Parts: sequence; C-alpha cells; structure tokens
Amino acid sequence: MTRMAAGMLLGLLMLTWCAAAVAQTGQPLEPHLNGPGGPYRGRVLDAETGKPLAGVVVVAVWRRDRIMPFHSRSEHYAAREALTNADGEFVIDANDMERNAPKRTRHPFFTIFLPGYGRPRVPAGTPPPPTLTRRFYEGPGNTVELPRLKTKEERLAHLRKIDLYGAPFTEVPEFTRLINQERVMLGLEPNSPVGKH
Repeated sequence: MTRMAAGMLLGLLMLTWCAAAVAQTGQPLEPHLNGPGGPYRGRVLDAETGKPLAGVVVVAVWRRDRIMPFHSRSEHYAAREALTNADGEFVIDANDMERNAPKRTRHPFFTIFLPGYGRPRVPAGTPPPPTLTRRFYEGPGNTVELPRLKTKEERLAHLRKIDLYGAPFTEVPEFTRLINQERVMLGLEPNSPVGKH
C-alpha cells in the first residue's frame, strides 16, 4: 500500500469514528474550549446520609494541547479551586482565565477531595452524565456523592489515585492543605507545597 493510500485510509477511518461519535452523542465532540464554559458549579453530599458536605475541595485543572512538528504535547495551563459551603455547593468562576486561554485549551478536569471520603459518584436515579464528563459541572451543574472510606487501607488506596493532571500544589493551597491533613492522619509525610503532585 502506498503512503498516499495509507493516509487516505487513515483519514477515512478518522471521519468514520467522528461520525459514529456524533451519532451516538447527538453532538460533535468538542474537547477544546470555544470561549468561556463556566462558571462551574455543583453540590457534594455524603453518600450514606444524603446530607451536604461542607469544606470539600473541588479543583478544576485546564490543560492545553501544544502542537509540535510531527507530534503534540499536553501541558498544564491553569488550576482553580473552591471549597463547598454549608449546603455542599461550590462555584468556580474562570471566565476571565478561559476568555484569555490559548488555542487548544481543553475543558477542565475536576478532582474532588475530602479526608476520609472516596471518589465522587452520581446519585442513583440521576440521568447519566454527558459523554464528555469534564463538562459535567457546566451550566446549572450536577450533584455528586462521596462515600465514606471505612479502613486505613481504603484511604491509602484512594490517596494514591488522586490526580491533579500536572497542576502544581502552589496553585491549589486548599487542596494541598487537605491532602496533607489526610497524609498525616495516615502516618505519611506531608507533600511539599512547591512540588508537583
């Protein structure tokens, strides 16, 4: 097969994949910002009691795709954080930052953390989240529940899975404080605030 034929075949496969994705979701895949997407909002509840959780840190991380000759690279662009209020609600307003974001900046990824609790999950009976789950908190936002972790082993396992997608700790002081609180409670050394997660 010639290079030209191989390139045409690859292009045809990509178009077929995109068409299938559009048909499945009803809308085109849009991984990059096209103007401000926020403010981002939501509500966090205790999965056992259904009561709001105050003081939960919610971190939004934006990455950008940098195009290089013959390849591209994803790199950290910005991070913002918010704590939930007494009603378990949070708002992250990033319109100023998103309005000035470089081309190929992706919609934010979210990390939600509270010591002693696990990964967020969607309450039963909630419609399934959109295909691009990082857009889950756009518009009116959505509610998530945090399950309590019962054992030290569960808490350690959860701590190892926390991902800030390359954001430095210096950009998210509340997240750093809560992570270090959990680390100390579990007998680990706190993270350095100048390091990266």
